Amino acid sequence: MIPTITKKYQNVVISTGNIIATELLGQRKSEEELYDGLKLTLLSDPAAERVVVEKEIDELHGRVQRATQELTTRLTENGRNEISIGAKIFLNRRSAECVNQAVEALLGILSVTHVDNVVLAYHPNAVASATPVATTKSPCSEGLAVGKANNWSQRNGEEGVAQLKELYQSLEQYALKQQITQLGIADLDAAALEELHKSAQVAPTIAQVNLSTCCVVPPELQEFCTAHDIQLNTHSDPELLLPAEQFAGLAPGYTIDWSLRYQVHVRCRGVLTAKGYIVGASRSSN
Repeated sequence: MIPTITKKYQNVVISTGNIIATELLGQRKSEEELYDGLKLTLLSDPAAERVVVEKEIDELHGRVQRATQELTTRLTENGRNEISIGAKIFLNRRSAECVNQAVEALLGILSVTHVDNVVLAYHPNAVASATPVATTKSPCSEGLAVGKANNWSQRNGEEGVAQLKELYQSLEQYALKQQITQLGIADLDAAALEELHKSAQVAPTIAQVNLSTCCVVPPELQEFCTAHDIQLNTHSDPELLLPAEQFAGLAPGYTIDWSLRYQVHVRCRGVLTAKGYIVGASRSSN
């Protein structure tokens, strides 16, 4: 299997294409979908001619993209007003530039002028808990201790809240230009969400909570969302979508800067017609 990324590029963007068109979709975790999607995109098997043909390297932008024509077909078979495009950006380090890169890549690769919603998941301290520990206990059985451990404000402090506000401001610029219709945020407790909401030019209208860590939506978070017309959704994404060592095995010398997942639904039927991942990565200048 031959890597299609070489050290020619300082920064690269990798698009898995529509994973619905592959065998990757099913009862799979998001981190499994991402890893296998990247594996299919970055590694070539000389015997698998179909995979090689579906791949495209954009020399100008340093992009490796899979099945671009199939994705374009899914995005254009219905009118733009007939589909809803949502995305979630996963970020583990403070970088407004990464937020901008992610949104620009999303708009560029999907060839659209706007998307319907973007949710930001920011976990600057996720690295320490990247590798899950086998256990027979559920999070609920750990009681109050786990509740505190998964409190975003307590884990990241005032500095983390300040960083989050800065990153969110980058998303707001796209909302003000009507390139993103709705903004959302993931995994915040009520205190952090209130702090963000107070300072926002474009208030978040979507909040996601991970039920695998808190089991029940905290009442204070539910009350705040209800009072401020924020749609509260649940998810099961990990804080660190792909550990560095796993990505290094696919693209040696590169590290992930940001990753995102997009989903395209047909509005009238609620049918998922396209789903994929886009990753931004860079290599050391040394």
